[in-house]
Amino acid sequence: MAEISAAEYAKEQSISARRVQAAAAAGVLPARKIAGRWVIDAAEARHDEVGRPLSSRSVRALLARLSGDDAWRAGLSASEASRVIGRLTRLRDAPNAAEVLAAWMRSARPAARSFLVADEDLEDLRADPRLVAGGISDPRTGMSDARELEAHMHVDDLDPIIHEYLLVSGDRPNVLLHVQERPVQQPLPLGELIADLAQHRGPRERAAAAHLLGEVA
Repeated sequence: MAEISAAEYAKEQSISARRVQAAAAAGVLPARKIAGRWVIDAAEARHDEVGRPLSSRSVRALLARLSGDDAWRAGLSASEASRVIGRLTRLRDAPNAAEVLAAWMRSARPAARSFLVADEDLEDLRADPRLVAGGISDPRTGMSDARELEAHMHVDDLDPIIHEYLLVSGDRPNVLLHVQERPVQQPLPLGELIADLAQHRGPRERAAAAHLLGEVA
């Protein structure tokens, strides 16, 4: 086990020692106390920085907290709630916050489904009340593009939408649909919007995710 002091880890990550100590105390960082001082398991911590996938339960709690949902703690133990707070701290301090969040979600949050719709039908689809704007189509991002649509919808509406708008798979899709088993809130909760943007690989989308994270994390 390669261990380093909290101060050394803070310097390496360009964050404050106080934040490292808080993360260690919350159980977010692999650490132990020696003579009253935190020491960090550097190899394990660096692996986790890349973004170890979280469980669906942990991702839901994290996104609910980012959304300002007062019920985000529901069903969590005290240690689980502390880890959520610790992850928010890490997102606030990380220079690659969107990438870290995307890695945490990769096993727990399905990617959007891609489709192609005729240009003349795109605006009708955008206005369909069964869809809730998300990702690049949410006005809070300032990225809305009339040639593309990203939205959330309930799984029961997927087949009817595909049939009614003649959606097909294509090499250059202009529609991204996040299909949910739970009712979709409108407007989309902020945490879900940030998650949409973080799951994109483009620099503009991830920069927008990082900007929104910086405002709430």
